[in-house]
Parts: sequence; C-alpha cells; structure tokens
Amino acid sequence: MIEQYAVAMATDARLLKRGSESLIGIASGLIADGELNNKEIQFLSLWLSENQALATTWPGEVIYKRVREVLSDGVITAEERDYLQKSLAELVGGAFSDDGAIASGATDLPIDQSAVVQIPSLAFCFTGQFLFGTRTACEQTVAQRGGRICSVSKKLDFLVVGELSSRDWKYSSFGTKIESAMKLKQDGVPLAIVTEAQWVRAL
Repeated sequence: MIEQYAVAMATDARLLKRGSESLIGIASGLIADGELNNKEIQFLSLWLSENQALATTWPGEVIYKRVREVLSDGVITAEERDYLQKSLAELVGGAFSDDGAIASGATDLPIDQSAVVQIPSLAFCFTGQFLFGTRTACEQTVAQRGGRICSVSKKLDFLVVGELSSRDWKYSSFGTKIESAMKLKQDGVPLAIVTEAQWVRAL
C-alpha cells in the first residue's frame, strides 16, 4: 500500500513538472514577439483551465491567479497586459528553479534557501516587485494570517524579496533593504532573507 502511494506521488510529481515545462514553453511563445495581446491571454487562460493541477504549484499558481485577475472584469487594460507580460518574461527568463527558489542566475541575492517561513506572530518586510500582487496585497495577506509588518530592524523575522526583482539588486532602490538586513544578520540578528516563492509556500 505504501509502495503504491509512493509510486502515485512520484507520477504526480513528474506530471506536474512536465506541465510546468509546458507552461514555460507556452509563455516563451506568447512573448516571443515582445507583445502580449488579448487573444493570447485568452488562450493562456483556457490552457490553464485545462491544466488546473498547475494552480497548486509554483509558479503556475501565481500565473493562474494573475490571469484570472486580469480577466475578472472582462476588460484587459494596457497596464494589466504589461504586468502579465513581465510576469511571463520573468518565468521564461529562468528566475525560478525546480523548488521554486530563485535560480542560479540570481545567486548574488543573499537568500536563506534553508529558511522555513512561518507567519503567525512573526514580523515581515517586503521589498521589490511581486508576482503575488502589490506590496500592499502581500502585507494584508500576512496580517490576515496573524503576522506583523515592520521595517528592517532587530524586530524583523523575514525580509521577502519579490520574484520580479532585478538580479542587479545592489544598484536598485530595493537593494537598500537587503543590505540593511545583511548588516543586521552579521550583527547576530536572527532574521532570514527569503524569496517570494518561500513565502508563498507558507501561505
């Protein structure tokens, strides 16, 4: 019985990985010409509907959520198209590894890959741009689950770096928070710098 369960789990994992690879291929095709039109968004929505298992895995779950939000009111604005195109471009660009963490191309980011994110009673700070939504949406989600929002200080438990954040983080506006957190860590403050994917898994 246990062996059958293990085989089933392994099979599901392979199918999800194959589906994720297909999603990356589709995303690559959709943005190949540097544009994303309404018909392409509708096609992506239909494909995701037919492959809903991907809505439970990273980054499929976030792309699925973003497409649904774009189509929710029946009107696709230029801003929504641009944001979705940027999300797909980041996915195709290899920002995600198999485990959902920032991939090797972004290893300059001082991510605590082994950190286990928990939310209730702990303090969070968000920096960069997020696939999940706006920074306010991320903060509200933490508050709804019993967490706290604070600045980069000795009271901070987790600094969450958005998946749409530039690899050249030292030269960006959000890099100051990362540098401040690194200094606190060097001084012995037990905070962790984590990716958006690590945070999403805790939800």
